[in-house]
Amino acid sequence: MRMLLTLLFVMTLLAGCAAPPAAPAADAPAAAGEPVRGGQLVRAMTGEPAQIDPQGAASSGLSLVLPYLFDTLVIRDVDNSVHPLLAESWESSDDDKTITMKLKPGVVFQDGTPLNAEAVKFTFERFQEKGMASPIYSGIREIAGIEAVDDLTVRFTFDQPAPAFWSTLTMPYAAIISPTAAQQVDAAGEGHQVGTGPFMLGEWLAGQSMTLVANPDYAWGPGEIVENTGAPYLSEIVFKVIPDATTQLVALEAGEVDVIFVNQPAHLPRLAAMPGVTSEEMVLNSLIYLGYNAQKPPFDEPLVRQALSHAVDKAQIVEIALGGLGQQAFAPLPPTLPGFDPSLQASELGYDPEQAKTLLQEAGFAQGNDGGWMRDGAALQGLLLTSNRAPNDAIATLIQSQLKAIGVPVEIQQLDSRAVMDATTAGAFDLLLWRFEWSDPDGLRIFLGSDAIGGTNRTAYSSPEVDALLNQAAHETDEAARAALYLDAQKLILADAPWQPLYNPVDVMAMRAAVHGIKIGYMGRMLVNDGWVER
Repeated sequence: MRMLLTLLFVMTLLAGCAAPPAAPAADAPAAAGEPVRGGQLVRAMTGEPAQIDPQGAASSGLSLVLPYLFDTLVIRDVDNSVHPLLAESWESSDDDKTITMKLKPGVVFQDGTPLNAEAVKFTFERFQEKGMASPIYSGIREIAGIEAVDDLTVRFTFDQPAPAFWSTLTMPYAAIISPTAAQQVDAAGEGHQVGTGPFMLGEWLAGQSMTLVANPDYAWGPGEIVENTGAPYLSEIVFKVIPDATTQLVALEAGEVDVIFVNQPAHLPRLAAMPGVTSEEMVLNSLIYLGYNAQKPPFDEPLVRQALSHAVDKAQIVEIALGGLGQQAFAPLPPTLPGFDPSLQASELGYDPEQAKTLLQEAGFAQGNDGGWMRDGAALQGLLLTSNRAPNDAIATLIQSQLKAIGVPVEIQQLDSRAVMDATTAGAFDLLLWRFEWSDPDGLRIFLGSDAIGGTNRTAYSSPEVDALLNQAAHETDEAARAALYLDAQKLILADAPWQPLYNPVDVMAMRAAVHGIKIGYMGRMLVNDGWVER
């Protein structure tokens, strides 16, 4: 069983709405291997979401729970194929500028209101109103119009073909919300959005746990991916807030949680020795990078960024900080995405501390007797910002040591993910240790495009040449031509060095053997529709 748990769909219950209906009653004892109803799945959560709103500020906690509370129009399987979820069918026009979707009949939001074309229209118009504040702004800005053709038919129109739109639709942040609930929440300024997911928000103890209860009316699961399209077998999913990775491991060993995400190599031997626990590795569409504040001198200079990139020893990071649990990266795109090309390794800014010093001299810096670098009376130094999730502390410490070795002192600041995103928006950093994760190469436009500065483009990098290539690729329907455009864009990005690609992480998920029927879906999302707990 592939243990990847990135639980993606989060459903929420509007404050002031009726209490959620009781979960389905537990079945009588079943034959061995047969699913039974009832039971609780407990998953460790590093950080909880700030709010339950797919259109709110992105966070790891929010993306973790969204897929359980909300549904999207379509869903991807592990083979990258797109399947129906709330939409039962669709067709595109010959010019690829129109997508018409038929919605599944009989779908009901958790506040009792029906899913219809107007609800889909409302959801995407709310996305557009939020602009860059929406986590999927770059993916939905291509929409020129949304029309409710009839009660169960919605039509999206585009000025140009938008092949990446399908990837956007599968993101947890593209979940469809109840207009009735949203209008009440937005008017009150508090409460939670409501979706159509297999679970509903139950008790939420801030800083401690979040309990999701089974939606007994659920009957529209993705039948091409899971067997049980109806109400979940599980009565509850409990997310326990446990920020510390070691404490999570202890909780799994003690049977206090059923699932954890392991990102500390030092924990793997202990994990392997645990009885009744299974684990597995998987490489996802992810890249960990060292970014530079491209709007803050001297990091706004390519020579400086190139120099610091040459000072970073990626092999040491993978070996020491990760214990080998990662793959050295050399391209802005992960190798699992279309557009990645092995030839890009020739353009890599590899580890070369002497070249780093040479480039700093070319940039006008002079190295003093103390080893530090000065220019125009100012010392070259920086603030390295990252989240407080493991193994970022170990990685940041290594980078700090490597930069110090060439005479560049760096201070490390670790904050929670939300605070890091706020700091990058404000430009309050010099260097950034962060994660790129997207399901389409259009992620480059989303994370490095000029018009995403202040939002998802956290390094504030801007290049008209790169923008032109990425925008062209975003509307190119020929796969080979699209890949060629991304290759050209990545060569320019590597030369400008807004990021130094560090490694592609290998994720390890661990789960108690008493948990059955879990299907690991696209991007490591854990589908629990068929899941049950042995009692």
